[in-house]
Amino acid sequence: MKVEDAMSKELIVGYVPGNVKDALSILAKHNVSGMPVLKKDTKSVVGVITRTDIFRNFDEEQLALIMSTDVHVVDKDQNVKDAAKLLFQNRIHGLPVINKRKHLVGIISPTDILKKVILSQSGDGIYPYTTNLAVPVYQDTPINVVMEIINITHENALPVINDQLRLCGIVSDGDLFKLSHIREGIERSDMGMGSDEDQWTWEGIRDTVRMYHSKSEVSLPPVPVKEVMISNVIKGFKNSSVKEVAEKMIKNDISHVPIVDSSDRLNGMVTDIDLMACML
Repeated sequence: MKVEDAMSKELIVGYVPGNVKDALSILAKHNVSGMPVLKKDTKSVVGVITRTDIFRNFDEEQLALIMSTDVHVVDKDQNVKDAAKLLFQNRIHGLPVINKRKHLVGIISPTDILKKVILSQSGDGIYPYTTNLAVPVYQDTPINVVMEIINITHENALPVINDQLRLCGIVSDGDLFKLSHIREGIERSDMGMGSDEDQWTWEGIRDTVRMYHSKSEVSLPPVPVKEVMISNVIKGFKNSSVKEVAEKMIKNDISHVPIVDSSDRLNGMVTDIDLMACML
């Protein structure tokens, strides 16, 4: 199967020259973790920006200064296995797809590959693809500390455990991204990011990101992770199959599934990126 047969043609992109505020708005509006960056008025990919980049570089205002310019791309005519290999080896959630003219024509993600290939052919057990080095956090850990752990470990989601050392939730950089705001000392304006039916809505926060016009900083409210985590965790077990876990990821639009034992003790995590190894 060719990459173009599995890729998404919906292009969510940023542009340079541009600023972090605009990139933040686009990521929030479309509820995505990252996007390609194009040179303005062209279809040429010059970088990639993720919400993690924004958290790590909150002092910068210019998009060009925080985006990654070491961009992995795949040609639309390449085999989808080539895309799976790049996604797995580089631990990334999306690849820009280009044509012969080096113009952006699509995006391919692990989910795209799960839908088109792995669901139809993989009967493997899940445990060989489980990451045993999952980093759990305690339910009362402040979310600014959780964000620092995410930054250090380069994990996009962390399992949360309770006093009984059992899995009680999961928190992603996306959950924390919804709570962040841009803080500055001068003029401020509020910009809504979605409607009440939008996936971006988070209880009383109503998808509002505060935008300011001088030195900016991403900040998080001082609350324990148990107040923002997802407590209804979609999980798997050692004897689950790859197909079963992949179906859960697709059905629930998630990229991480904790693997637990019969007592809800954590055995590890499986991500959509880990499942790309099925193609190698």
